[in-house]
Formats: sequence, C-alpha cells, structure tokens
Amino acid sequence: MKFSGVAILIAMIVAIVANSNVVAASRQYPGRRSLLQSHGALLIDYMGASGDTSLQFSDLQATVSAFPTLQFIFPLSFAIDSDASGNQQNGIFSPYWTTSLDGPSALAFKQQNPNVKLMVSLAGATQYISDSNPSQPVNWYDPASTTEWVNNAVSSISSLVSTYNLDGVDIDYENFPSGSATFTTCIGQLISSLKSARTISVASIAPFGNTLPIYKDLFSNYASSIDYVNYQFYADGLNTQSDYVNDFNTVSASFDPTKLLASVEVNGRGLQGSDFIAAAQQLSIAGIMNWDVDNSKSTNFALEQSVATFLTS
Repeated sequence: MKFSGVAILIAMIVAIVANSNVVAASRQYPGRRSLLQSHGALLIDYMGASGDTSLQFSDLQATVSAFPTLQFIFPLSFAIDSDASGNQQNGIFSPYWTTSLDGPSALAFKQQNPNVKLMVSLAGATQYISDSNPSQPVNWYDPASTTEWVNNAVSSISSLVSTYNLDGVDIDYENFPSGSATFTTCIGQLISSLKSARTISVASIAPFGNTLPIYKDLFSNYASSIDYVNYQFYADGLNTQSDYVNDFNTVSASFDPTKLLASVEVNGRGLQGSDFIAAAQQLSIAGIMNWDVDNSKSTNFALEQSVATFLTS
C-alpha cells in the first residue's frame, strides 16, 4: 500500500497528538501510573510477640490456603540474646515468642501449606521480663570477641531452626545505646555462615529511620546474603500516600529496590486500609510486610486478606 507525503505527515501529526493526550491523561490521573508498577507475590507477617497463648498457626489456615500462589513468610518474634532476667548471653539466643507456636505445630502448618516459610526474628525492641517489669529494652552490645559471639549465635540459632522447623532468620535490632562497632561484622558473618551451611535459605533485615545508617552499612557489606528488606515505613511518621511513596523511593536508594518491601502496621502508625493499598499500587515492591499477626487475629486477619488480594491481582 502506498501513501502520499501529505498522508504520512497527517499520520505523524495524529500520532503526536495521541501521545500527548496519553501523557496529559497520566498527569491528570496519576493513579493510572500504578498499572505500570510491579509487585512480588510475597507477604511477610510477624507473629508471636504479644504472648497471647491462644494464637495458633492453624488460625491462619483459611487465609493461607485461600491464596496458594502467594508466598507467606512468618517470622517468629523474637529470639533474644539474653536470659529470662535480661542478662546478655554472648550470642546464645533463646525463644521468647508465645509458647503456643511450638515446633510440632510449626511443622504441621508447613506440611499443609507449601507456600509457607517460617523465620526466627532476632531481638526486637523490648523483652518481657515480668508483670512488674514488663518492658526491658533489647540492646545491641559489642561483644568482647566477635568470633566467639558469632560461633555461639550460629550454634543457638541452628538449634532453633531444627526445633521449630524454620527456613530463615530476620534481623530486627532496634536499640544501639553504645553504638554499633561490631554489628555489621557479627550479624553479617552470622547470616552468611547460616546460609553457607544451608541451615537457612532466606534472610531479611528490618530497619527504620533511626537505624537506617546501621542497616545500610550491613547491607552494603553483605547484600548477597540478604534476601529482603522489611523496612518499617510505619515508624517514619507518614500520613499521606504521597509521603509514603516519596519515603519509599528515598529508602530504595540505600538498598536493592528488588528486595525492598512496603510495610503496614495493623491498627497502628502510618497509612491504613485503602490508603496503604493505594500507596503500594504506585510502587514497584518485592512484596508487603505486616506487623503483625497477633493484632490481626481480632479482625479475622482482614488486613492479610486485603493485602493478599492486592498482591495476587
């Protein structure tokens, strides 16, 4: 088919006008840009920190089985490098999550759901000691010997992995009152050692604004051993979708964007509900992290179902 020069010119003008209209529409309706964004089919959902012994792995069965193409990772919260009185144990971690989340029920839950992995989350912000002293800070401390600390940590966490049928480790130290001179070395060697021995298959870190420099250093030195970044965006005082999107894009410059998750806190700080989902739609994310299962239970895991629907859409 042959076209005259005039016809070709007209066609070019029409194409330019049409493209200008598309650009104008995307500016007028920024939500349309979400169609170009991507997300991984992954939900990381912390559990066990409340001490609620009525919480069971089986409580999540209906939600997990309803989304068989979604990967669920549940970090048990927390294992802490201290004894029951809060005394530091030089790398010997003990489980302090609710006792109803035991090894046999963990194994049964995983066997029933091939789309489920379990992790151990280390430290957290506080440790329950007693009713009269319910909130003991969990602090990072620089051990006298990094080699001894790493060896103890590898041994104690390997034991937890075996007892509770775990797949990975999550790092959630939040308090650094004496600095972090050995944090990168200790935690980096711990993760890489566990992975090299194939004791674990997945590792994540959970920074937020105040700890960003510390975890940025850890990630820059051990990125190959870290699979996901569970950044706690809800702790950054973000009240609008635009604030959330801007903060996410800023944080992504410090980590591998393909490993960075959006995050939400159930009935807590930061964006909630449809506002959070709308913000997530505007981002390219590895998945979504939720804090936490314990608080979701009272709502019959409504947030998990909402997030899962989005991630599998």
